[in-house]
Amino acid sequence: MKLSKSYVLVFDQQSDDLRALEMLLQPLKCPVVVTNSVDQTMAIVSQTHPSLVILVGNDQHRSHALANQLRTMDRMGKATIVALTDFHAPRWLHQDDNSVLDGFLVKPVSGEILTSLVQSAWARQTC
Repeated sequence: MKLSKSYVLVFDQQSDDLRALEMLLQPLKCPVVVTNSVDQTMAIVSQTHPSLVILVGNDQHRSHALANQLRTMDRMGKATIVALTDFHAPRWLHQDDNSVLDGFLVKPVSGEILTSLVQSAWARQTC
């Protein structure tokens, strides 16, 4: 698979949020790759680094470990890594433990917010 440097990687751990996220990303016309295992994710990222990584799912420890691995591979620090979470019940560790994340994408996600995030991640990677 040949990917451009401006693709979005969605790591989904079999959640119900993937379909809604894909529908919001579709109008942006940027390549989107969905992975559901750490091995699959690392194989893709080893070929071409994404501009944006969205971690989706309930297993925060697995996602946090993956975010650490992605940061290690991204030596230039240009990938934006965010975790999708609920506004009323965040499933992520305390903020101090999330220094590897650039932020949180809080549900419900709007198209405008996602567009801004994708554009910001792309700009960060190209600068």
